[in-house]
Amino acid sequence: MKNGLIERLQKVIPVEWLNDWERDEIFSHLTYHEPLVEKAVIEQLGIIWPISSALCFYFLDHLKNGLACLSTEQLPDWVKGILDVYEADGLQAARRYMDDVEGNFLCRIRGEKGLTLAEIIPKLLPYIRGLSRKTLDLQPSASLHTDTNTLFLPREITSPANLSHNFYIYKLLASFLWAGIEQDIYCQQQTDPETLENFILSFEDQKLAMACYHLLQTVRVADFLKAYLPGLIRDGQTFFRRLRKEADLTDISPETGDGFAAVRSWLLAHCANDPLPELSGETESIIRKVVASDTHHKEVFAATTNFYERVRCHQEDFTLPCPLFFQGELRPQEARMARLSRREEHKQQFIKALAAVIPSRSAATQTEAEPAEKNQAHEVSESGASVSPMHQDGKKEKPEEDRQDDPRYICLDDEHLELPEELRHVAREIEDDLGAVPSFYIASASQMAGGRGRASGINLQPEEGLPLHGGLLYDEWDFRRCGFRKNWCSLIEKRIVPAKGTFVSHTMEKYRGQILQLKRQFEMMRTQQRFVKRQKDGDDIDLDALTEAYADVRAGLVPSERLFVRLQRDERDIAALFLVDMSSSTEGWVGTALKESLVLLSEALHSLGDRYAIYGFSGMRRSRSEIFHVKDFTEPYSEEIKGRIAAISPMDYTRMGPPIRHFTMVLKDVDARVRLLIILTDGKPEDYDDYKGEYAIEDTRHALIEAKAAGIHPFCISIDKEAQDYLGHIFGEINYTFINDVKKLPLRVPEIYRTLTS
Repeated sequence: MKNGLIERLQKVIPVEWLNDWERDEIFSHLTYHEPLVEKAVIEQLGIIWPISSALCFYFLDHLKNGLACLSTEQLPDWVKGILDVYEADGLQAARRYMDDVEGNFLCRIRGEKGLTLAEIIPKLLPYIRGLSRKTLDLQPSASLHTDTNTLFLPREITSPANLSHNFYIYKLLASFLWAGIEQDIYCQQQTDPETLENFILSFEDQKLAMACYHLLQTVRVADFLKAYLPGLIRDGQTFFRRLRKEADLTDISPETGDGFAAVRSWLLAHCANDPLPELSGETESIIRKVVASDTHHKEVFAATTNFYERVRCHQEDFTLPCPLFFQGELRPQEARMARLSRREEHKQQFIKALAAVIPSRSAATQTEAEPAEKNQAHEVSESGASVSPMHQDGKKEKPEEDRQDDPRYICLDDEHLELPEELRHVAREIEDDLGAVPSFYIASASQMAGGRGRASGINLQPEEGLPLHGGLLYDEWDFRRCGFRKNWCSLIEKRIVPAKGTFVSHTMEKYRGQILQLKRQFEMMRTQQRFVKRQKDGDDIDLDALTEAYADVRAGLVPSERLFVRLQRDERDIAALFLVDMSSSTEGWVGTALKESLVLLSEALHSLGDRYAIYGFSGMRRSRSEIFHVKDFTEPYSEEIKGRIAAISPMDYTRMGPPIRHFTMVLKDVDARVRLLIILTDGKPEDYDDYKGEYAIEDTRHALIEAKAAGIHPFCISIDKEAQDYLGHIFGEINYTFINDVKKLPLRVPEIYRTLTS
């Protein structure tokens, strides 16, 4: 029987495609079926296997439940549906599709058809754009989330109810995502430098902290929607009651429920307009503060910290529940990148549209601004020309009045210039993002229009085309004209707030054996010992010199007096500065490996005694190149330094020229025989503006040439798969190394340093 099964299987799956355990696994699923069923299943295996072997085994795992509902005639259609989901949303989505044969397949063929996002976009998109007054987009996805530009919704919703109910669910999900943006759950409308990402990094259990924050923000969002769209929430009372019942949250009390269950029960009861469950005093206080916090992120952060500590203290074995159906996922990194992209798009739109309506004018003599204004000119969000909404008579509108249809004006050379509707909309979005329209936007538009109009009373310092003023300024090499752009880049130094958590201790435990070995190796390098031959005195006789002296005596010559060998100990005199790429592309495994590398390196160098410093770097255009202070040469390796390493997180882009020039100046002032500048990066130099391609590569190369001329030895450690295409040109053929596996980075970095300094 087994031989016959092998023959039938080989007709659809060639024998060379299967190994022994795969063949046995398939046999174990097929041997208990009737011949006709077995034949039908084998035919489907031949369709699935070439697409995905993993999907094939998941199909076999679900086969028993599937055949309990389906006939063999329905099997091909079921497989077709599985493959459609797999190709659209991946393996896990296909598994979820197979889990519910009744809801995802049989309901549809019985006429209980679900509702797809594609079908309702013509109705849902105008609703969400009218609600938000923004050009939000809708896209299908396997998970519910938003990057603040796009709402990602399920590809299809199938429920036992009717199509109108499914449309309501889509509308509810989209509304919750929009309300999250409106209530600023990603902290994008704040002026405080603390970001959501840095806040979450400060916790020991970051997954729990994110879940606590997400749940409390959902409470804020739900309360906002209940007040702003009461009809929407009222229509879903049955829906929320069912969710509460399915989650087994209908009988929660302070004595029987944990903090998460209590808040989730309160949330669903609040949405269903049911009697609210009794809560403990602390939990009730947390909810009251969150609901009353409006959009002030500090109050929500404080409530999250209290809630996190409460859950951690009272439930040691607490298991995180899955988010509620309408919560979706929080993705702060995607939201931050979308915001930067949106900011640049709005900038270009505003400059181009404003230039089109500014009358052409001759160059005007600009009044000199106060020194304090000059020093702040490059701060995008702090020196702006507010484009204020005004009535026709020039009076500013009252805050409570609707701004949607009111004309806006901008003051240029003491003249009020009316903005067209498109420009008013863009200006409003820029103000929502930055607090004011940056003055260099207006200056750039004025220059594009052929003049130098300026906002009244505002010192205009354009972002592009002119040197910057104030702060740490560095030239930038322009290979196209073989010369420098003077004072072209502004560099800002920032301190990293140490993160509380277990990252460093977990890293030391993970690499405990390797750290001990590294310490032993580095301790042996504390002093360099070498034998110096042909000395007048020393620790031993130099046999080579003695032999030559004896030969000279026999030949009648005067022998040399240098007949000894001396053991000479040279103290190490090395200063190394590690410059770590903190661009957004280091998110995930790369960023973790970089931080682990710094922990291992610091532990080893602490035992060696070499002087070293650690800084991060990132950039967002030439007006805001940033360096992040982790450790300078004078600071000892301490718990605070460990916390700063743990707090390193992805930021913006990779503008290498300014930090290399800055730390060349720093290293020039360090008194050491060997001065190293070691750059750890995952990609080529690049920034949001025109700092790309050959221009960025040549500027970085010239900055390194300047470093070498100053007696600094630069070296690059890269994990970019395309690094070999450009690193040899930038650093020189022997001044870089490429690591093809990011997981090897923590162990390779100390090894490379030992090689460089031996």
